[in-house]
Amino acid sequence: PFAINVKFNVKPERRQDFLNVMRSNMYQTMTTEPNSIQFVLGQDIDDDNIFYLHEEYKSQDDHKDPHSKTTYYDDCMNFFATEPLTEPHIADEYKLVHETSDTKIKNVEGVVCLNVELSIKPECRDEFLLVMGNNKKGADEDEDLCLQFVFGENIDKPNTFHLHEQYVSQEGLDFHNASVHFAKWTQFAGKALDISKPLIIQKWKVIADSTE
Repeated sequence: PFAINVKFNVKPERRQDFLNVMRSNMYQTMTTEPNSIQFVLGQDIDDDNIFYLHEEYKSQDDHKDPHSKTTYYDDCMNFFATEPLTEPHIADEYKLVHETSDTKIKNVEGVVCLNVELSIKPECRDEFLLVMGNNKKGADEDEDLCLQFVFGENIDKPNTFHLHEQYVSQEGLDFHNASVHFAKWTQFAGKALDISKPLIIQKWKVIADSTE
């Protein structure tokens, strides 16, 4: 499966226009594209004008065609041409490195999300996949308040990985951070992370349901 994490810094006066365009894109993607798995829109925890997307498709080709060739995708591109952002958006494209459901995912307003970017030393790659895989397994199987935990490798930058996590509430995120499987990851991260590249953690809340 193919996934995208996107960050937008929106001008305050264009905020509602941005939401209208993105909600239309989200709704039409999820209701008309059979190979779209997920499209969730959220707002930064601390800044009302920073927004995030997480999208998943059954393959990268499904994003290129039909998604990127639809009229509602064109509507988004035309909107961005009107300069509604304070700086260029950041889009991270990656392929998941694990199996996942291909059933459409329905997101609930208010859910706490993380988008994470991290880079791994090449010699730690295989062990990273094992340790992060166990972290995902623990989140999936042992955490009732964890709704989703996916991760994959950037399509253009080897050994750069992206995560998307969803928790029912802050309590769920706190429970994850206190877990044994997360502790094992943090212990491993001390030797595995490439500190020459930034660790990016974006925290946000879902503001629109995929099927609105």
